[in-house]
Amino acid sequence: MISSAKALMEQLLDYAGLFPPAALPLEQAIRNYAAYRDGQDTWMLGRFIIPAVQLEELTPYMPMFSGDRPLMLSVLGTRSRDAEECLRLFGDTLRQTEAFRGKHGSSVNIDVLELPLPPAGADRRLLDEMAAGASEHGLRLFFEWTFPLNGEWGSRIEEGLDAVKYCASQGGMQPGVKLRTGGVTSDAFPSPEQVAAVLVGCRDRQLALKFTAGLHHPVRMYREEVKTEMHGFLNVFVAGMLAHVYKLGRDKTAEILADKDPDSFVFLPDALGWRTLTLSTNEARRLRNQALCSYGSCSFDEPRDELRELKSIE
Repeated sequence: MISSAKALMEQLLDYAGLFPPAALPLEQAIRNYAAYRDGQDTWMLGRFIIPAVQLEELTPYMPMFSGDRPLMLSVLGTRSRDAEECLRLFGDTLRQTEAFRGKHGSSVNIDVLELPLPPAGADRRLLDEMAAGASEHGLRLFFEWTFPLNGEWGSRIEEGLDAVKYCASQGGMQPGVKLRTGGVTSDAFPSPEQVAAVLVGCRDRQLALKFTAGLHHPVRMYREEVKTEMHGFLNVFVAGMLAHVYKLGRDKTAEILADKDPDSFVFLPDALGWRTLTLSTNEARRLRNQALCSYGSCSFDEPRDELRELKSIE
């Protein structure tokens, strides 16, 4: 794989084998992760994603990891119905995380917390308190909104992004945003315009992004199993990078997200991009580190293998 593709793919894939559609048992998922870690493509592998309530279930498998090769975890908080329940469950998550850290020491590295917010959305007091709590525990926090993709979504997501930016300015570790880009049914997939709104909105507010669900394939395509078009991870990450470098608006960003032609995506030894818009390998690496962090996938093999099949990066 050429250098620009490596800059894109390095630690890109957070393994979410516990979650649909794979929904593997914990033993199989953690053994898969250990095998990927020991394989030749370990450089593409990010963290193992696990709900906080299942952390203790990992204990029997911890001998597979050590201080030299720790288990890298992203912990997922529990969904809640309202702000009060969200804060209570957040406290439980912090306690479960600290207990697991204390039990296994240097054999585990937990540095990311993904937190679904209640359906009501952004409560600045709530976000401030949780951002401070995560920072105190050395956790990089990514907030996820759970309100529906309906006609009010646009105004609500703008309010939400503003709330994250506000709490990020209060000191401590800056929170980021987690965007769900699909699911197991067609109504779980945001449109290219909606994804573009988040990419551009986070760029303008200097908020980091990670993604989850629906990004099994490199390039956007129709899939019968969900009866809709699924986003491609090349579309999402290349669009996000180019939006940063060229200050693209929502319309152009959405055009990149909607492109279903693999030949539109360019990989050169020292650059990557879409059609005539390119950015350097060094810029891609910087943006991956700072702005477009990773995505969760219940498959490691599928996105890796399909990317290798594209002639443009052989």
